[in-house]
Amino acid sequence: MYEKIERYEIRDIPGVGFEILGYWQDDLHDLRTRVVFNAHNFTLEDAEVEAVRVPFELCHEGLKTIEAIKGRAIGSGFGKMVGRMLMGKQGCYHMGELIMGSIKAVLQAASRECPEWMPEDIYRRRWVEWIDKYRDVCIYFAQPRVCQEDIQKAFEK
Repeated sequence: MYEKIERYEIRDIPGVGFEILGYWQDDLHDLRTRVVFNAHNFTLEDAEVEAVRVPFELCHEGLKTIEAIKGRAIGSGFGKMVGRMLMGKQGCYHMGELIMGSIKAVLQAASRECPEWMPEDIYRRRWVEWIDKYRDVCIYFAQPRVCQEDIQKAFEK
């Protein structure tokens, strides 16, 4: 039997964005990532990984590739960049999955409500930008009028 546990915790960083803590555990791995997502410019301000348990000593070398994503913009092509820079022959596939899962988690968390520390007009503009970046990869975001109406409704509550 194989069991994998994957978990994400999102915390506000007032004035900046969000801190995402990612956890990946299975019978061979116990990996933990920390990513700081800048909500103003959609970049990864910081990224680090801790290997509590890995199957091979060489895995520690692959985890060092996380440095390559610091300062990178989140948007179209980000997943390919993560695959190329973190998950290739020099990296760690599971760490790359944790990073991608962290981005998905922060977007889900950030879409719930405007953080108290962010002006509503900036929050609204960021979501319009995000929709534009992901229009070709999501059926929901591909419906611009529906998205715009939903954003408007969210701010009217």
